[in-house]
This record gives sequence, C-alpha cells and structure tokens, in this order.
Amino acid sequence: MPDLPEIHPESRDAQRRDPAGLVILLLVLVTAIPAAVLVLPNTASYVVPQAARDLGLSGGDAAGFVRAAGLAMPALLLTTPIAAVLARRRTPWGVLFGGLVLMLGAQASAAYATSVPLTGLVRAVEGVGAGAVLPAALLLACERPERRLATGVWAAALTGSLLLATPAVLAVTPGPYGVHAPEWRVILHPYWWLGAAALVGAGLLGVLRLRPSAGAGVPAPTRGERVLLLLPVAPAAGFAFLAVVTTYTWSPGAQLILAACAVAGLLGIALAGSRGAVTGSPLGYAVVMVAVGLLAMPVTGPLAGLLGGRGAPFGPFAVGAGCAALAVLTATATRRPAGRGAVLCGYGLVIAALMALLAMGAGADRWELSGALGALGTGAGLALGTTLRPAGAGPALFGLTLCFPAVLGGHLVVGPLQVAKVGAVTRAGGGTAQALAALTDAYRMWLVSACVIAAVLAVTTVWTGRGRARRTAAVAAAPGSSGAALPTG
Repeated sequence: MPDLPEIHPESRDAQRRDPAGLVILLLVLVTAIPAAVLVLPNTASYVVPQAARDLGLSGGDAAGFVRAAGLAMPALLLTTPIAAVLARRRTPWGVLFGGLVLMLGAQASAAYATSVPLTGLVRAVEGVGAGAVLPAALLLACERPERRLATGVWAAALTGSLLLATPAVLAVTPGPYGVHAPEWRVILHPYWWLGAAALVGAGLLGVLRLRPSAGAGVPAPTRGERVLLLLPVAPAAGFAFLAVVTTYTWSPGAQLILAACAVAGLLGIALAGSRGAVTGSPLGYAVVMVAVGLLAMPVTGPLAGLLGGRGAPFGPFAVGAGCAALAVLTATATRRPAGRGAVLCGYGLVIAALMALLAMGAGADRWELSGALGALGTGAGLALGTTLRPAGAGPALFGLTLCFPAVLGGHLVVGPLQVAKVGAVTRAGGGTAQALAALTDAYRMWLVSACVIAAVLAVTTVWTGRGRARRTAAVAAAPGSSGAALPTG
C-alpha cells in the first residue's frame, strides 16, 4: 500500500489555521447525519386513515401505502456503498451536496405525493440522498487534520440518531383521525430543517474549498479498496429485496429463517473485510458497526411503539442518544487510545442494558428506562468510538456500508416475531389488550436474541482484532518490509 503523502509544514499550519472550516464542518455533521437517519423510520401505519381519505384508497390499498412509505431503507442500502466509492474517486463535498439536494428536493415535493406510487418515489429518492450523505460526510471528516474530533462528531451523530430516530419521528407523526387529511404528509419530511441547515453549511464549505488545497488528508484510494467497498452491494441488494418481498404474505417463520441467514452472511462479510489489508482495522471496527446497526434502532424502535407510539416518552430515548454521543467523543478525543478492554466494556454495557429492558418490560417508569437506554447508548458509543479511532478512511467507509444492512436485519428479526405473536392472538379471538401483551412477549424474545447476538459479536470483535494485530506484527518484522503493507489506521 502506498505511503501517505507528505504534507509540507506550512501547508499543515495553513490547515490548522482554518477554524471557520472546522466549525462549519462540525455543524454540517451534526445536522446532515441526523437528517439522513431520520428518513428511515416508517410510521405510515399510524396515518393510514388520513392517507386513505386524502388519496382515495380502498381497504386493500393500505398495505401498499405502508409498503411504499418503507422504500427509503432499501434505497439507502443500495446507495451507500456506491456513494462511498464515488466519494473516494471524486470529491466527497460534491457527493454530500448532491445527496442533500436530492433529499431536500424529495421532501419539498411531498405535497405532490398524490398517489401510492408517487409516495414510494418520494421515499426512495429520500433514501438515495441519505445514502449519499453518510459516506461523504465521513470522508470529509477523515480529511481534516483534526481527524479525531471530526470523525468523533460524525460517529456521535450517527449513534445518537440511530437510537433516537424512531421516537423522534413518532413525536411529529399526526394522529390517525386528524381534521385535515393532508397532514399525513408530515411523515415524508420530518425535521426537514435539519437537511436545510446542512445544505447551507455544505454550500459554505464549498466556498471555503475554492481556496488552494492545503494537502490531501487521506491517501488516494487503491483499486483494491474500491472493489472491496463495493462488496456489500450484493448483500445490501439482498436485504433490500427481502425488505420488499417479505411484506407480501410471507409466513413469519420463513422471514425469520431468511433474516437469520442474511445476518450471518453480513457478519461473514464483516469478518472478511476486517482481516483484509485494505478494509481491516486493528480493533474490528466493521464488526462493531454491524453490532451498532443490529442493536440500536431495532431495539429502541419497537420499544417506542410499545410505550405508546406517538405518545411514547421522549426523554429516556434522548438520554440514551446523549450518552452515546458523549461516550463516542470521550473515546475518540482522549489522548490515550483505548484497546480491546474498552470495546469489551462497551459490549458488556449493551448486554446489561438489554437484560435490564428484558427484566423491566413495558411497564418501566421514565427513570428506569433512562438508566437502561443510557447504558445501551454508552456501551454502543464506547465500542464504536474506540474502534473508529485507529481506523483509516477505507476501513471506516467499509464498516459504514455494513451498518445499515444490519439495521434492516434487526428489523427483519423483530418484525416477524411480532407478527407471529399477534397473529396467534387474533386467530384465538383476543382483543387489544391481548394483542399488546403479545407484542410485548415478542419484543422480549427479540431482547433475548439480541443478548446472544451481542455476546457473539463481542467474541468475534476480539478475535478479529487479535488476528489482525498478529498479522501486522508479522509483516512489520518480515525482512525487507517497511510495515506499510498492513496499515494500522
């Protein structure tokens, strides 16, 4: 692998004397990343009566409407790896700006979504824009000389947004029987002002980048890196296919089998990439990103639904997101880098949080929920920040391409569990109270599965990091080797 390009001291000083660029980039990160993640939750089931009145839908069209509103996730999965390669080959600023324009353009056209196909088109374009924003913002953060701060803010915004996305979107979702039928379109552009603020900041970054470049912040991509970044396209396409076709009267058992196989394949790709010289990182960052995807939004999203949907308490989820952001920033900004012990501590906190949620159930009060979700956010943030710090641009982008397929994989597990439990209650003639109890039981089954998954991922992360450390030492000690073949990030 070629050595990093040498930056002249004067150029490095010029970069350090760019506080305005750093401040604007940080503002872009804390607005663009949440704006991209917030397009993922699908709350269309809460507004079906309003949408049916507005669009003139019959009873059988409601499932098609909910399905169309869920196209943002598959579109994001397919776009993220392609946008990562494009950002490495071209300019990340251009990919970021284009993604924000697409996302905001789709949200601005929500008023013209006068049919189910147009609703699906709006949601798909939103997903494409969000999929372009996430890797481009990460690469912009990696280019800064203040890399630890910039990538830490990026990771903090990502982890906090994953934990907070579903309750945040539910909070602005209108009631099902509102007076004004078009109110349902709020679900197509929740918190649009975040994307608008990010677009203004990206425009200012473009103006600042018109000045002569002070030197490359990351090495040029190799052909091998570009090929490996496209490796997750195949599983992402598979996940996107499953996300659509499993909504067509598939049995919950078949969905669970396919979801388990897909998650196992995703973990296999993370292992293969973690052991590679181009996309690998010293502490198993790719596996941790899979863990964050599986155990963040798929845990907090169903919990928010059980706690009352639109009326779910927002405070405990905000505590979890805040703890996640604080843990990431602490892990990335500290002067003394942490190691595998900190990663294992993060996994331990996640497992403890899952067990606490399992024990307290849906009847927990705000303080109990805040403690459990705070531990969940702290654990996920600590593991992510610790493993991101020594990872280079290639490994960081590779891990990102695996995170959102893992998010969908978690939903593909918990969703069929809930459908199976509620279906059994419905066939037995149960009422609303019994259906809610069945949803709670299904969520508890998912928490047990999540605990097992977290333990397996913890062991896998440690094993991956140790194997890579041994290979790095062997290459560095080999005769005639400068140690550059296996970068340590």
